[in-house]
Amino acid sequence: MTFRRVMRSRAASIMLYGACMAAVFSCSRDPMAAPRGRAGASLPTTGKSPTALAVTSASPPFGDQGVTMDVHVFGSGFTPDAQATWLLHGAADPAHVRTNGTTFVSSTELVANITIASDATLDFWDVQVALIGGKNGVGTELFEVTSAQILGPGTPGGNNPAVYGMSQNLQIMGWVSGGGGTPFVYDDVAGMVSLGSGQAWTIDPLGTIIGGRDANLIAIAWVHQSPSTWTAEQLPRLPFSVGGNVMGAARTSDGTLLVSGFDDSATLTKPPGPHFNRPVAWQRNGSVWSAPQRYTLPAGSVKGSARAINGLGQVAGGVDGGPTGAVWDNATTSTRLDGMPSAINGSGTLIVGEKTITATSSGTVTVPAYWWRNPSTGLWDGTGKQLPSLAGARCASGTVRGMNSAGILAGSSCNAAGKTQATVWHLDLSGPEPVVVAGPMGLPGLGTGPKNSNLDVSDAISVSEALPFTVAGMALESGTTRLAVRWHVTIQ
Repeated sequence: MTFRRVMRSRAASIMLYGACMAAVFSCSRDPMAAPRGRAGASLPTTGKSPTALAVTSASPPFGDQGVTMDVHVFGSGFTPDAQATWLLHGAADPAHVRTNGTTFVSSTELVANITIASDATLDFWDVQVALIGGKNGVGTELFEVTSAQILGPGTPGGNNPAVYGMSQNLQIMGWVSGGGGTPFVYDDVAGMVSLGSGQAWTIDPLGTIIGGRDANLIAIAWVHQSPSTWTAEQLPRLPFSVGGNVMGAARTSDGTLLVSGFDDSATLTKPPGPHFNRPVAWQRNGSVWSAPQRYTLPAGSVKGSARAINGLGQVAGGVDGGPTGAVWDNATTSTRLDGMPSAINGSGTLIVGEKTITATSSGTVTVPAYWWRNPSTGLWDGTGKQLPSLAGARCASGTVRGMNSAGILAGSSCNAAGKTQATVWHLDLSGPEPVVVAGPMGLPGLGTGPKNSNLDVSDAISVSEALPFTVAGMALESGTTRLAVRWHVTIQ
């Protein structure tokens, strides 16, 4: 699949690549070969047209760079001579978004055919409607030029998928809630593939194993057989186990698969003792799974989960239901962290996640953070370092969910509008401590949502190793429907 080049955003030295496309999935249909462009549908209009000229919405409310498309413009007071124009921060820029023609449908609807240049600014654009005689109406920031590529508006189980991970082969997986869950995986060969029922939480780097739990909340792995075929295997359980989950996956230097998660087992030697999650890890050699290896909880903790694992068998996870966690260098040695980790790098020197801080004006807030192993002492610093949000100190909330070996972090943070937006950062890991050298950079979504709403814009989950970096995540279409997407990001 070829992706078009995207010019540098005005706010940072990060360039985004992508094409906004989609594909509809059905279990009874042939798998799609690649994402397809979404078509905007005309909305019905009723009633008598008012005379006041106003522009209220656009459908679709987003478009990709380098495309020509029809956009339905809705409002009131339109006349047959109406002409639509796209404005960036109040100024027309026909070299980057050009209106080829405007078709009058009714006093409340127009259809504008526009061409978006391949280097058009990734931003929210205004839509202006002008009438002969000089009357103008402007809908502020109704249309987003984006690079978010839709992977499946019809994901198995319905819309609103939760993306949880991506392999280095760019397979993207997650699950849709409801009825025990519907796990899915996407790639450009098979398209969207349903894995049956359950919850998919992680995928190994090679893309051959997807881990999670079944509809009965038992730890399970789906094993790749072909691009569209995966078979489910239950993992071994601790004595008196009543459930479990696979949350992280990695490969050792010799290719052995390691997965981590939790096993919900009784604290007593026989039922019906109380049960609590225990952090555990499994190995898979060939087609054989090992028994779960229990990781010793830090002193004073009674439960935990191994949310991430690397190829060295080091684990990062939560304890006692959060908001803090721990890192395990092995099954018996742990260090407490003052926040909740999401990922650990392959060399065991960096952990990313979130921590709760006290904000002067708004009580406590959860902020994006990282933890670093001191190269001089070899010990973890359990006090997380806060990362900046898109909005800065006035709205510092966010989280980091994934990273790669180059120090590219993917997550989300509060933007200037007070909404959660997919965010990337770049850490230089070559010195005694990590240094932020680029970002935070917001990744675009799929059009505007309701004005003054607190709905999220987008969320980034995972980032690839290879350039241009692929970032997997989710975005809200028109601020209402969550869709699985990917972006392509290059750091200069």
